[in-house]
Amino acid sequence: MKKLLTTLVTTVLTATLLSACGWHLRGSMSMPMDLESVYVTAEDSHGALITDLKRTLVSNHVATTDSSAEAQYSIALGNEERERRTVSVGNDALAAEYELNMSVDYQITNQAGEVIASNNATTYRSYTFDRDAVVAKAEEERLIEQEMRNNLVQQILRRLRFVTQEQSTSGPSTDAPADTENNGQTAP
Repeated sequence: MKKLLTTLVTTVLTATLLSACGWHLRGSMSMPMDLESVYVTAEDSHGALITDLKRTLVSNHVATTDSSAEAQYSIALGNEERERRTVSVGNDALAAEYELNMSVDYQITNQAGEVIASNNATTYRSYTFDRDAVVAKAEEERLIEQEMRNNLVQQILRRLRFVTQEQSTSGPSTDAPADTENNGQTAP
């Protein structure tokens, strides 16, 4: 019983310390509370990148809409580029290491149709290549490309989070305080 109690206390203490230091699961992102809906479009409307972006938005409790008129913000994914190049060669003059590059142009607009961000998200990874394990290396390349797409999605969502927070802080000013429910003090 004492060992069970010690294990329980250790687990709770570890979880508390991890959450207190700001640690989060990889890929998780906190979106602004006032962000409710986003319209996402792309040149390749059934591609892996747009699918991953929509899935990540939904998992962060942001609805994806069918039209830009219904959404607070719109994300338009433009030209998506993938490149694979040889980084090094072995003694046999064959490729020993490859570098994968992936980039996408994107544009974020508000509900009024004004462009509030236009950027390019880019990521790259290297991996070794072994001619004796072609199938395994092909699977490794596929997994690396999935990680790279996730990285692009995270870059786009970080930018979306930044511009939505910027838009909400620089919104229309009024003479009345923003929040008077806290004994006359405004919310931070």
